[in-house]
Amino acid sequence: MGILSENQAFMVLNALPNIGPCTVKKLLSHFRGDVLRIFSADAGQLRSTTVLDQQSIDSIMNHWRYFDLRREENELAALRGRFLNVNCDGYPTLLREIPDAPIGVYTIGKISNFSKNIAIVGSRTTTLYGLETARMLAMELARRGFCIVSGMARGIDTFAHEGALAAGGQTIAVLGNGIDIVYPVENATLYRRISERGAIISEFTLGRRADRQSFPIRNRLIAGLCHAVIVVESDKFGGSMITARFATEYGRHVFAVPGRIDQPSSAGCLALIKDGATMLTCVDDIFADLPYLDDTPKQQVLRISVDGEYVQSIKMPEIACPIERRIYEILLREKSAAIDSVVAISELPANRVVNSLQMLEMRGLAKRRYDGLFEIRK
Repeated sequence: MGILSENQAFMVLNALPNIGPCTVKKLLSHFRGDVLRIFSADAGQLRSTTVLDQQSIDSIMNHWRYFDLRREENELAALRGRFLNVNCDGYPTLLREIPDAPIGVYTIGKISNFSKNIAIVGSRTTTLYGLETARMLAMELARRGFCIVSGMARGIDTFAHEGALAAGGQTIAVLGNGIDIVYPVENATLYRRISERGAIISEFTLGRRADRQSFPIRNRLIAGLCHAVIVVESDKFGGSMITARFATEYGRHVFAVPGRIDQPSSAGCLALIKDGATMLTCVDDIFADLPYLDDTPKQQVLRISVDGEYVQSIKMPEIACPIERRIYEILLREKSAAIDSVVAISELPANRVVNSLQMLEMRGLAKRRYDGLFEIRK
């Protein structure tokens, strides 16, 4: 076999059985950070590390029997993908911080461009409320410059990715299988859109199918890539709870969206809130706990006119969406208004008005009163 490059050496180690990232970290410490020395060492030197059994030693010394490096590189090139080892400049900074960081990740897209990452995760079996909440949170965060990270699973994950894309933002899908496999298959179009506008990422070799072991491994990457994790809906034993636990272990902030107490899909979020997660009712709750993440302009001046004459100037938050801005201005002028009134004044479709009012609620900019009228939250 020819001499390996550093990136090839990491790719081989990542693929070999029974050699995980923590073992590789110990090996690198023993060989003073030089990954190539691992492959030039003899059996005795590898045994002296005290972290490898005989099977692992054999797999390193005869790695070509276990992993076809050339085929992997050719197939990865055909996908226009890359393998980023932990020493690469493009390897995600936040992910490198966790103690069990993968020694390398396969990527399609532009993962190195993203630094303001927030995960939105939840159940595959969810409610319409959960799906719409995930989508609206993703849209608002994407509009504020955040990259939305999720697992491209059915349900909450799918709507989180789609919300980010709908807002013209960026999103990362972390897969529980190789990046050459679309799972679930109905997300093929979503997979393509994410690869064009964001990134697909996995630590699994090409061709690896998803299984019960791969999803918890994937979930640790979701937590490691992000400043915070938002759980929208989950039962007490869902995969999102594993992601939340990893986030806590890594010192990331965990937010949970409250739901109905009689709804099984709310049980996980309610349990997280009891255990100390921050209850999330609008995007501004994130910035209240993590103010360093909010670098958007806070206010601008809006001149309010009545009967064609300007009578006051009001400071208002930055609202990028023109429809939401229009509805916000209507509420400012009308003091309070029913949905039908906002539809009539704005001349917008009712569904767009309802969605925009919900988004303004999520941001903490508007509220619905007990009588059903909407008004500006002061």
